[in-house]
Amino acid sequence: MKPSYRRQPKGRPHRVAELLRERLALILLHKCADPRLADLTLTEVEISSDLKQARAFYVVRQGAELEAVQAALDKALGYIKQELAQEHLLRVMPEITFRLDDTYYQTERLEELFREMGKHGPEDK
Repeated sequence: MKPSYRRQPKGRPHRVAELLRERLALILLHKCADPRLADLTLTEVEISSDLKQARAFYVVRQGAELEAVQAALDKALGYIKQELAQEHLLRVMPEITFRLDDTYYQTERLEELFREMGKHGPEDK
Protein backbone atom coordinates (compact mmCIF):
# COMPACT_ATOMS: atom_id res chain seq x y z
CA MET A 1 0.00 0.00 0.00
CA LYS A 2 1.36 3.41 -0.95
CA PRO A 3 1.68 5.98 1.83
CA SER A 4 -0.66 8.91 1.46
CA TYR A 5 1.21 12.21 1.42
CA ARG A 6 -0.78 15.36 2.00
CA ARG A 7 0.09 18.79 0.73
CA GLN A 8 -2.61 20.56 2.74
CA PRO A 9 -1.28 22.24 5.89
CA LYS A 10 -3.61 20.52 8.34
CA GLY A 11 -3.37 18.56 11.52
CA ARG A 12 -0.67 16.55 13.16
CA PRO A 13 1.15 15.35 10.02
CA HIS A 14 1.75 18.94 9.00
CA ARG A 15 3.05 19.90 12.45
CA VAL A 16 5.33 16.85 12.53
CA ALA A 17 6.59 17.60 9.02
CA GLU A 18 7.48 21.17 9.99
CA LEU A 19 9.22 19.97 13.15
CA LEU A 20 11.19 17.41 11.13
CA ARG A 21 12.18 20.05 8.58
CA GLU A 22 13.45 22.31 11.35
CA ARG A 23 15.39 19.53 13.10
CA LEU A 24 16.84 18.14 9.88
CA ALA A 25 18.03 21.60 8.87
CA LEU A 26 19.74 22.10 12.23
CA ILE A 27 21.42 18.70 12.05
CA LEU A 28 22.63 19.30 8.51
CA LEU A 29 23.86 22.78 9.38
CA HIS A 30 25.58 22.15 12.71
CA LYS A 31 26.29 18.46 13.17
CA CYS A 32 27.20 17.00 9.77
CA ALA A 33 30.86 17.43 8.94
CA ASP A 34 30.60 16.73 5.20
CA PRO A 35 31.26 20.02 3.35
CA ARG A 36 29.08 18.90 0.43
CA LEU A 37 26.03 19.23 2.69
CA ALA A 38 26.71 22.94 3.14
CA ASP A 39 25.52 23.43 -0.45
CA LEU A 40 21.91 22.44 0.19
CA THR A 41 18.81 24.02 1.65
CA LEU A 42 15.81 22.04 2.85
CA THR A 43 12.65 23.44 1.33
CA GLU A 44 9.93 21.12 2.58
CA VAL A 45 9.23 17.88 4.36
CA GLU A 46 6.19 15.79 3.48
CA ILE A 47 5.11 13.02 5.81
CA SER A 48 2.58 10.27 5.31
CA SER A 49 -0.62 10.44 7.33
CA ASP A 50 0.53 7.46 9.43
CA LEU A 51 3.86 9.28 10.17
CA LYS A 52 5.92 6.30 8.99
CA GLN A 53 7.48 7.77 5.84
CA ALA A 54 8.87 11.22 5.19
CA ARG A 55 10.28 12.90 2.10
CA ALA A 56 12.66 15.80 2.62
CA PHE A 57 13.00 18.07 -0.41
CA TYR A 58 16.08 20.20 -0.99
CA VAL A 59 17.68 22.60 -3.44
CA VAL A 60 21.39 23.10 -3.99
CA ARG A 61 23.35 26.27 -4.58
CA GLN A 62 24.45 27.19 -8.06
CA GLY A 63 27.66 25.47 -8.99
CA ALA A 64 27.17 22.57 -6.59
CA GLU A 65 27.18 19.05 -7.98
CA LEU A 66 23.78 17.40 -7.52
CA GLU A 67 25.20 13.88 -7.55
CA ALA A 68 27.81 14.74 -4.91
CA VAL A 69 25.22 16.30 -2.62
CA GLN A 70 22.86 13.33 -3.00
CA ALA A 71 25.74 10.93 -2.31
CA ALA A 72 26.62 12.89 0.83
CA LEU A 73 22.99 12.75 1.99
CA ASP A 74 22.83 9.01 1.37
CA LYS A 75 26.06 8.51 3.31
CA ALA A 76 24.92 10.70 6.23
CA LEU A 77 21.38 9.29 6.45
CA GLY A 78 22.17 6.85 9.25
CA TYR A 79 23.84 9.56 11.32
CA ILE A 80 20.96 11.97 10.67
CA LYS A 81 18.38 9.39 11.79
CA GLN A 82 20.44 8.64 14.89
CA GLU A 83 20.56 12.34 15.80
CA LEU A 84 16.81 12.65 15.28
CA ALA A 85 16.14 9.56 17.40
CA GLN A 86 18.15 11.03 20.29
CA GLU A 87 15.81 14.01 20.36
CA HIS A 88 12.82 11.72 21.08
CA LEU A 89 10.48 13.62 18.76
CA LEU A 90 8.38 10.59 17.85
CA ARG A 91 7.85 7.10 19.21
CA VAL A 92 8.60 5.59 15.81
CA MET A 93 11.21 7.16 13.57
CA PRO A 94 9.83 7.66 10.05
CA GLU A 95 11.75 6.32 7.06
CA ILE A 96 13.34 9.43 5.56
CA THR A 97 14.24 9.92 1.91
CA PHE A 98 15.89 13.01 0.45
CA ARG A 99 14.74 14.27 -2.95
CA LEU A 100 15.72 17.18 -5.11
CA ASP A 101 13.00 19.84 -5.10
CA ASP A 102 12.51 20.44 -8.80
CA THR A 103 9.76 23.06 -8.36
CA TYR A 104 12.43 25.70 -7.79
CA TYR A 105 14.17 24.76 -11.04
CA GLN A 106 10.87 24.60 -12.92
CA THR A 107 10.00 28.10 -11.69
CA GLU A 108 13.41 29.37 -12.73
CA ARG A 109 12.95 27.86 -16.20
CA LEU A 110 9.47 29.41 -16.56
CA GLU A 111 10.84 32.84 -15.63
CA GLU A 112 13.57 32.42 -18.23
CA LEU A 113 10.97 31.53 -20.87
CA PHE A 114 8.85 34.56 -19.95
CA ARG A 115 11.89 36.83 -20.26
CA GLU A 116 12.61 35.37 -23.71
CA MET A 117 8.98 35.90 -24.72
CA GLY A 118 9.25 39.54 -23.64
CA LYS A 119 12.30 40.04 -25.84
CA HIS A 120 10.84 38.24 -28.85
CA GLY A 121 7.16 38.92 -28.16
CA PRO A 122 4.49 39.54 -30.78
CA GLU A 123 5.06 42.60 -32.94
CA ASP A 124 2.66 45.53 -32.52
CA LYS A 125 0.40 45.82 -35.57
